[in-house]
Parts: sequence; structure tokens; C-alpha cells
Amino acid sequence: MLAPLRSFLVIVQESSLHRAAAALRISQPALSRQVQALEAELGGRLLERSTSGVSVTAAGRALAVRLRPLLEDYDGMMAAARRLARGESEQLRIGYLASVAREYLEPALAQVRREFPKVKIKLMDLSPGEQIAALRRGEIDVALTGQEGALLQRDFYWRTLATMPVLAVLPADHALAKRKQLKLSELRDLPFVGSPESDLPGRQRWLTQLLRKHGGFRPHFFQEATSLSDGLLLVANEGAVAILPDYLRDYPAVGVAMVPISDAAARWDLSVAWQRGRTGGPLQALLDGLANTARSVCARREAKPVRRRSARTSA
Repeated sequence: MLAPLRSFLVIVQESSLHRAAAALRISQPALSRQVQALEAELGGRLLERSTSGVSVTAAGRALAVRLRPLLEDYDGMMAAARRLARGESEQLRIGYLASVAREYLEPALAQVRREFPKVKIKLMDLSPGEQIAALRRGEIDVALTGQEGALLQRDFYWRTLATMPVLAVLPADHALAKRKQLKLSELRDLPFVGSPESDLPGRQRWLTQLLRKHGGFRPHFFQEATSLSDGLLLVANEGAVAILPDYLRDYPAVGVAMVPISDAAARWDLSVAWQRGRTGGPLQALLDGLANTARSVCARREAKPVRRRSARTSA
């Protein structure tokens, strides 16, 4: 149907079937058949033929007025879809975890900006749950998230960037806070900070399975933390324990100690997920930058001991 509609607009512009056929590079009989098919579809005349040419009927004028912006929108939409299919885009929308932005995301963004200075980058600080929802709604192109990103691998491209140890975050005055490392089983008698399913889907289930299998106990979650800072305050004020990934070892906190967990199975994944389609251009540069950054960060952290916290540590 698009071809007859485009042909009709050319006829309106040229006011002649002969000139319109020449402009479209088709025969005049073929053009007449397109117009007849369009008139049959609409159930009325669009053109009045005469020996001097053609004139547009009222129905034809109404169609032409509405048709031009519709075809322009369609062409724009198709052009954008073709760019995306080729891995090209004028905009890159990134959902990310604020806690990993400076160390992992910023170096990768610098690479994208060097290689594609005209690309507009839109950043959105979102929880893992919000990133998953935004990716499914098509509101972001890339999600830089935790191991929750594995939930997306059926419908999106997904990759683990880094697998890292975890830390037990304890009150600074707790007896276990002085240890250089801990086993999961030693946390048996402590209440755990919980995680809202809406923000961290699967996180609490992951921790429960980890502690049951490798710690030998089922954890008691006494309260859910609405944010990272809220969880650290619950540890400091309520005598609870939180399990966090190693990349947070330098996170500014008050009244807590971060102690590495020695169990080999206690690992956390940093992952990236992105929309399906051809991967190229700015998106590929971002993915390459994230992978390179993750390798260098992990190498650097392996050589750096955990810095301990105390009650006098300031944010």
C-alpha cells in the first residue's frame, strides 16, 4: 500500500499523470492502476481526469494533507530502525548502578566519547530491578548491573564483566570485625540485612542459598534496606550483618568493618545486558570499554588489601 500512496502524492505535486510517471520512472498505465487500486480501497474518487490533466477531489486533498506527515514519520522510524539494526544510533541510553559508575563506567564512557564524539549519551541511575524493567520497556539500551542481570539472558544479550569475592559488613565494635577474614558459617548467629525484591530481584534468595549450602544455616532477615547507605546504617546501628561485593570495599561508611569472606563459593557477578540486534558503533565501544576496565580493576583490587573501617570513619 505504501507505493500507491507515495505515487499519489507525486501526482498531486505534478498535477499530471504523465509527468508523475516520468518522475517515478514507471509507465503511465502502471501508475493509473496504482491510483485505481487506491481508490477502490478508499471507496471513492481521488482524481478527476480530463484532457488537460488531472485535478484532485476533496477526498484527495484531505488524504494528501494527512498523508505527508504520516509518510515522513514512517520514513524516520524506518531509518532509525535500520541504524539500530546495523548497530548504529545517535543516542546511547545507559542504566547503571551508582556504586560502580566511577570505577567501571566512567573509563568506558571516555572511550565511547573519544571514538564517537557526536553520540548523545543518556545516563540513568537505576537499581537492578529498575534497570530490568527499563530494558524490557525499551527505555534503555544497556544495563550495567549486578548478577540480577542474568534474569535477562533469555530476551537480551548478557555478559558477566567480573566475578569478585564478597565482604561481610559488620558493626565496627563486633568481635568478628577484628578478623582478617571470615567463613560464612561464623555469621550464623547474626541478623542479616534484607533486600527488597523490587529493587534487587533474586538477591535475598541468592544469599539464602549461599548461606544454607556453604554456611550450614538459614539466615534471619530482620529488615530490608531501601538503599546501600540505609543498609550500612542498619549494620552500624542495629548490630546486623550485610553481604556486599568486594568493589564496595572503599565505600565511605561510618561505624562498620568490612571483612573478606574466605569461602571460595562466595562470589558476586558484575554484569552488562543490552538490547538484541547487531552490536556495533558506540554500543560496541562501550562494551569493549567495560570489559577492559573490569579486567584492570580486578587486577588492581587483587593486589590491594581491604581497608578497614572504624566508628570514627567519616563519610
